[in-house]
Parts: sequence; structure tokens; C-alpha cells
Amino acid sequence: MADKKGWVVTTSQDRAIDDVTKDLEQAGFNVEQVLGEIGSITGGAEEDVAQKVRSIPGVVDVSPDAPVDVGPPDSDLW
Repeated sequence: MADKKGWVVTTSQDRAIDDVTKDLEQAGFNVEQVLGEIGSITGGAEEDVAQKVRSIPGVVDVSPDAPVDVGPPDSDLW
């Protein structure tokens, strides 16, 4: 069985984000968050599913999700 990875889907906003979300789920994408204000959807899927959802109308990009850590407020910049 393939490993699930985290992905960020960027939408074109040519379609309602709820419609794109439904299509993603039907394709096997596990939706975690719908960020309508910025036109993005996060979730998990195997690599082959991520490739497949790139062809869904309204999807502009599918990129690997990466953690972001800005550190504590009083830490050095470097």
C-alpha cells in the first residue's frame, strides 16, 4: 500500500470551492481543511491520487504540504 502524504490544493476560484471539494473527495482525496478565503484545500492522499486530482476543473496546483515553524517570539532570526 502506498503512503499517504499531506497536500495543498490551490483552486482557480472559477468554480465554487465546495464543488471542487466534493470532486476531490470522490477521487479519493482525504480533505482536512477547506480554506475558502484563500482558495486552498488541505488534505492527504497517495501520490497517484494527487496526480489524478490535478485534472479536476478548478484545481490550479497540487503541492506537497510542508510544516512551518517560526519559532518562539523572542528567538534570534538566524
